Amino acid sequence: MLTKILFTLAVIAVVFAMVRFRGRPARRPPPLPVKKARRSWLKALAIAVIVLMLVGTVVIIYLNWRDSYQIMQVQVIDSGSGRVSNYKVYRGELQERHFVTVDGRQVQLAETERLEVAAAP
Repeated sequence: MLTKILFTLAVIAVVFAMVRFRGRPARRPPPLPVKKARRSWLKALAIAVIVLMLVGTVVIIYLNWRDSYQIMQVQVIDSGSGRVSNYKVYRGELQERHFVTVDGRQVQLAETERLEVAAAP
């Protein structure tokens, strides 16, 4: 609770400071001379970091997509009768109490049914 109050006060202080000092021009020190070689090295480093971030993002998206389309073997076991039903389900379609099978059937589990999941062979 105290952190919420402190955070709110900090936001108010920042907004107040921004409004108060908005009209004043910023004083900048004169730029220091930077060698061309150093600039090109920093530019190459910045580009490499951006490329690395983009490649990492693409890899994570691909791995998430691939995992969501992995086929899982799902067994629904009725606790009362002991009857077992087998289904094949994409991992991305598997929710806590319901799922959609590979062939498009929607299955909703009752409170008395148990769900067992294994990777399909």
